[in-house]
Amino acid sequence: MGFRDVVLRAAQRAVEVIDESGAMARIEQDGYTRIDPFQIAADSGVMVMLRPMEKLLGAFLGDETPGILVNVDRPAGLVHMTCAHELGHFFMGHGSSADEKIYYGSQAALVEQEADQFGYNLLVPRKLIVKIMQRKQWTKQALFRPDVLYQLALRMGVSYEAAAWSLSRHGVMSADQVREMLRTKPAMIKKALLGDRLVDARKEVWLLDSDDRTSILEPRPDDQLVVRLPSRAPSGYLWEADSEELKVQGFQLEPLTVPSMPSVDKSPVFGGTEMMDYLLTGGRSSDSKPVSVRLSERAPWDASSSATDTFSSCAKFEPLKLGLTPHSRKQLLKDGLA
Repeated sequence: MGFRDVVLRAAQRAVEVIDESGAMARIEQDGYTRIDPFQIAADSGVMVMLRPMEKLLGAFLGDETPGILVNVDRPAGLVHMTCAHELGHFFMGHGSSADEKIYYGSQAALVEQEADQFGYNLLVPRKLIVKIMQRKQWTKQALFRPDVLYQLALRMGVSYEAAAWSLSRHGVMSADQVREMLRTKPAMIKKALLGDRLVDARKEVWLLDSDDRTSILEPRPDDQLVVRLPSRAPSGYLWEADSEELKVQGFQLEPLTVPSMPSVDKSPVFGGTEMMDYLLTGGRSSDSKPVSVRLSERAPWDASSSATDTFSSCAKFEPLKLGLTPHSRKQLLKDGLA
């Protein structure tokens, strides 16, 4: 079987799994931005366990009761893609497999090529990319900006590198263009967003704006959230958390010192408006429910005044904990009660 045949076979199987599982419904109907491999595994009777492993990224156990092991001591994007790769072994009818890597070329064993292609096509189908682009109002050309590609990767739940190569697989970028994009490292993008507030470059930095109002984002609890908002701070107006839910959980909004889109004339203009970045700190509940991120701009000198502007989005923080995933535990409980 040639490499092209491998790609087509694995891609077709991934499409079938997406359709059979209804995985796109959480994006199209519920507002999420990524396909959840943990949910697909649980619904297919495959238990997924997260645990630290020295060398392995993941493993598929093709026993009578199939299971997947995933190394939890990795970035979230790699954890998701590892699970998708191991699901490839399951759905492509392979036997047990242990993987020290999950990205394979055309010279690798057939089962690894198939699992690799399945994983990419499961988590980054073309229709998902298009859906996110529509929400964010990104043009095709915008995807060639590293900062946009990074935010796309976060929303799809994959790594920056995987997102870039996925665009190549879909014919959006050439291999040379991907390599050029990868010269800009995620740490550089994070530094540009946070400046001196970047404490740990291994943690992700999400940039939210008004185009995220219809989305439910899924950061990890220790990721940092930057909200880009119009600011009239020179006129005395301030943004603040607008919901009791945010306040109870301890969220606070802190302006970053450097305007995200400064004008040529940097002197304050009374009544003027410019875009500013604000850091959303605190909170990080591990509750299974999405947190409503509602912010409002108000005049602090007039407590009775209504908001002059508002922002809203949702975040469901995804803690990757040791043991069975919440989806697998829920499925086991359901099977036990059946």
